[in-house]
Amino acid sequence: MKLLAIDTATSACSVALLAGGRIVAERSADMQRGHAEALMPMVAEVLAASLSACPRGFADLDLIAVTAGPGAFTGVRIGLAAAGAMAAAAGIPAVGLTTLEVVAAAQPPSGRPLLVALDAKRADVYCQLFGAGPDSSIPAPLTEPQAILPADLPARLPAGPVALAGDGAGPAAAALRAAGREVLRLQGHDRPEAAVLARLAAARWQGAPPPLGSPLRPLYLRAPDVSLPARGA
Repeated sequence: MKLLAIDTATSACSVALLAGGRIVAERSADMQRGHAEALMPMVAEVLAASLSACPRGFADLDLIAVTAGPGAFTGVRIGLAAAGAMAAAAGIPAVGLTTLEVVAAAQPPSGRPLLVALDAKRADVYCQLFGAGPDSSIPAPLTEPQAILPADLPARLPAGPVALAGDGAGPAAAALRAAGREVLRLQGHDRPEAAVLARLAAARWQGAPPPLGSPLRPLYLRAPDVSLPARGA
């Protein structure tokens, strides 16, 4: 499988190309804004660095993967729109995976449930609990994704020790430890990375790609911070 993966959902922009089970090229840059301007030049750089695997560029790809949230509203929309447009132009499927499962897939095994907590840029965190699935490369969700105040986490999680990852892990760990919970802070990627997204998408859809035109659905978890004024206001 030859797969292009893009992430613009959080405070970074990254692109990776996977072919033959390995990452052929990748680019990544930290940024709070400017994802729309950075993404397509980054895609062009990755394709140019992957000519040995994809000499015809988009025409050689089988699948495009994108992070579908939760994350920054604008960043999520940028990634989904770009992935959908590139997939339509190339005549290939596009798939979305959550930022939470991509971060979960980047963590080393710990032998305990894994809580991924991502910074929601407000008082709450985006989080989800994962366990080990039948395929070790694909995290198995134990709860639904949710936006929650760190102080409410101890009452929402099963009893027992937990591993923790993500760029919102600091306040989550503090709240859990204050409630007497044992927490193991993992050292994998704390934000979604396109290379991890590419491997996860390849593992999930290897041999069974989704149909063409499958919709890309965003995962927001809460309303946007800015809303349109009421009509007539």
